[in-house]
Order: sequence, then C-alpha cells, then structure tokens
Amino acid sequence: MSAWLDAAGMALRVRIEALLRGEALGPEGLDALACEIAAWQRDHNPVYARLWRAERGHLGDVTGVDDIPAVPTDVFKAAEVASFDRRARVREFLTSGTSQEVRGRHAFADTSLYAEGACRGAARWLLPQPKYRMVLVAESEADAPHSSLTFMLARFAERWALGAAPFVVRGSSLDLGALSQVLDTAQESGDPVALLGTSFGFVHLVDALGDRRWEVARHSVAMFTGGFKGRSREVDAGALGAMVRAQFGAALRVAAEYGMTELSSQAYDAESVGRYEAPRWMRVRAVDPVSLAPLGAGAVGLLRVVDLCNLGSVVAVQTSDLGRCFDDGSFEVLGRAPGATPRGCARALDALLAP
Repeated sequence: MSAWLDAAGMALRVRIEALLRGEALGPEGLDALACEIAAWQRDHNPVYARLWRAERGHLGDVTGVDDIPAVPTDVFKAAEVASFDRRARVREFLTSGTSQEVRGRHAFADTSLYAEGACRGAARWLLPQPKYRMVLVAESEADAPHSSLTFMLARFAERWALGAAPFVVRGSSLDLGALSQVLDTAQESGDPVALLGTSFGFVHLVDALGDRRWEVARHSVAMFTGGFKGRSREVDAGALGAMVRAQFGAALRVAAEYGMTELSSQAYDAESVGRYEAPRWMRVRAVDPVSLAPLGAGAVGLLRVVDLCNLGSVVAVQTSDLGRCFDDGSFEVLGRAPGATPRGCARALDALLAP
C-alpha cells in the first residue's frame, strides 16, 4: 500500500501513524510536521508546486503552518491534486452533485490513513461505546463507490457494528424494513443504537416513518452531516434534531460531523451545540476572504483546514465555508460564502491554472 512513497514520504507516513496512535507531539512539533508534509507534496505534486510558486514567488520552504499554501476546493474540480502517479490510484472520491455538474475529485493511493484517522476521531467524539446496533442513512459502497461518506461509514460498521449494519438508502427509496429490524432488535436487547448519515437522509427517513416510534437505549447517537437545504425544503438543524429524538427516543444524543471530500479527517459537534472539535492532526483556522491572512479568535472568515492525513494530496485546503474559530481550537460553521468563489481563492485558482 506504500509503494507510491519514496523514503522521505514513508518516513512522514510513519510519523503520521504514530500521531494517530496517540504519540505525544506538542503544537510546535505538529506545525513542523505539517510544514514537512507540505514541502514533500510540493516536490511530488506539480499542481501544488505551481500554486506554491504563485503564492510565494519561489519554491522555498515555509517555516510556519499559516504560511503553507492552501489549495482551494474548487481546484479539485479542475486539476489532479495528487502527490503520486495516476497508476498508483486505488480509490477516488467525488464531491456531491449531478452527473451534469463538474465535481471535485480526491484520489487516493492508500486509504489506510483516512480509515485510521476517521475511526480514532469517531471513538473520541461520536462512538465511545464498544459496540452499537447501527443503521447507515446513506448508500452502500457498492452503490456509491465514489462517496467518501459511505467509505467512512463502512469503516465505522466494521469497527463498531453488532450484527448487520444496513445502508438503508437504496436509490430513490429507503429500506424501512432493514431499519426496523435493527431498531426492534436493539429495543429488545437494550444495546445502544448509532444512526449515521446525511442530514437530508434523516429528513426523508422521518417523513417515511410517519407515526412509527422507538425508544432507543442510553448512549445511542444520531449523526448528521452535510447541509440542511434540500431540493424540496430547508430544515433547521435544531428542528431536525428534535424530529429525530421524537422518532427514536429522548435518550438519543444528536451529533454533527464536519468533513468534505477534499479532506481525510473529520471534526465533530458531539452534543449538537454549534461548535466543532477537531483531532490533533486537523487544524482549522478562519482567514480573510480577500487576503487569505489568518484572523483572530472569534472573527468571521473562510475556514482553512490543515489535515495531516491528506498525505497523498495536499495538507492544506482552503474551503468556501464561513465560520469563526476560538482559542480552544473549536470552530463554528456559519454556512457557505455567498456568490462565486471568494476573491482570495479565485486569485489562487487563477494562478494555479494559468498557462
């Protein structure tokens, strides 16, 4: 799985794996590792090297994590953002959208860092119990092989599921029978339940279930991810949480996940209070939309993510999500930036793709 890495890349991978396993590494050590990963990617990724030169005027190393050039998410729609040869690709995730839309692509030569980091983060904030009866409100890996969410949920099922863990979205319909079977079994056994999926998947699930109700056991959890605006209507996050608790029982904890196709790591709002927490190998900062300069705690800007598990692509990703960050490392997501690609990202995109 690591044949795509040279000696320096393999050494970086070993250090990332140690970090995921819990090796102590202070803020300065994390910053230094991020800078080393970025420099290795610059040397192995022509797309990233072009952006690096455009932003810094040269290909010299950076000395601080905030100086690492971040690739806007729109670039993943227009270029191959990979630090390995195409022949090494084993998986490719696509951003959501219709077949007529240009979709972002995130290729992987190895998914093990993604899987390990996702499970480590989930164990802390989402799934702290040893096992759960699981229902996955998404399509299966067979039906959605390019979905990063489905990949992550499948790894969670391998790690935590008691018995079958059905993916209940089947094309344009929901497998309510499979869901009912898992919940009925959990209600009889007293096992905690994990209901995990997309926000609007839950909206459709609640609509389809009608008056059917369950009382799940203590330590049960529902996780929403993705936006709350669908084709038919918009549902407030708090209102959806109340709807789901009414359907499945007051003991249900409602959590939210923040992730995206262009990343390998996830952050969690474990109690649905509006603030996300990220693992040590994922740093989120708010930056000015025009200059892309880092902003102070509490200031609203565009969220910029440094993800050490993104070894095969780029360690720093510039999103178009508006938010604010706080001194304790948590952050708030306020929605998407209005209109087109923000000006700072547009300039970076233009520099990256110009001949």
